[in-house]
Amino acid sequence: MVEMVQKYKRVLVAIDGSKGSEIALTKAIETVKNNEGSTLDVLRVLDLNSLEYGGAGIALDGSEIYRIEQANEEYMFSLKQKLVKDEGLKEEAVHVHLRFGNPKLVIVHDFQPEYGNDLILVGSTGKNFFERLVIGSVASYVIRNSACDVLMARN
Repeated sequence: MVEMVQKYKRVLVAIDGSKGSEIALTKAIETVKNNEGSTLDVLRVLDLNSLEYGGAGIALDGSEIYRIEQANEEYMFSLKQKLVKDEGLKEEAVHVHLRFGNPKLVIVHDFQPEYGNDLILVGSTGKNFFERLVIGSVASYVIRNSACDVLMARN
């Protein structure tokens, strides 16, 4: 039997705090460890439209947006330190990124082309059937529209 192995150089995982994205991050770490010399891009996309107060349509002011951005930057920095310390990844092989916008569009049309990722890992959706029907899942959009390989991580 011939074993087919794909080597990946630049792995992208988008995280959003959901269980699915935690699973995708774990798989991304394994992938980078199994592909010597590869790098890991951990991307968090903040969608300002979903950050309105309770979805009531009350826009956030500049200081609130700044506070959210600072909190997320601190989280991403500590996540990088954790990946280096606890997972044994090389510091230069882990890059954390924070972007604003629609996660679907940022991942597929902005980030991946800019960084040349050859694999994107996504978690299965945390949305219920109705939410997927109305807005669609980020994962399904990435799978359909990405210019590189996509792996959906499931638990």
